[in-house]
Amino acid sequence: MMDEHTTQGDSCWVNTFVFIAGFLLGAGSAILLTPEAGTHVRDRLARGAKTAQDEFSDMASQTKEAVHAWSEEAKKTMKQAATRVNSAVDATKQAVKTDSFDV
Repeated sequence: MMDEHTTQGDSCWVNTFVFIAGFLLGAGSAILLTPEAGTHVRDRLARGAKTAQDEFSDMASQTKEAVHAWSEEAKKTMKQAATRVNSAVDATKQAVKTDSFDV
């Protein structure tokens, strides 16, 4: 049985994909069906493709940097947690030794 949140999340992605695909199809149709010279249309398509490529490249670079920063922060947090756990374990061992000698 599927989780309600999973189904809603999947539906959201499907709706987003369909919207973007429809938008691109409509934009492409509008460009191709306008009464312009073929070379002018091809030039506009090439410029649009280059702009999209540059934007996606920038977005990918920013995402990569954000993931790297998050990863480094996670490593730092894990090291701090490990240090605290080790300190607690050492303190517990010392307390057990001290209590066992008192008995």
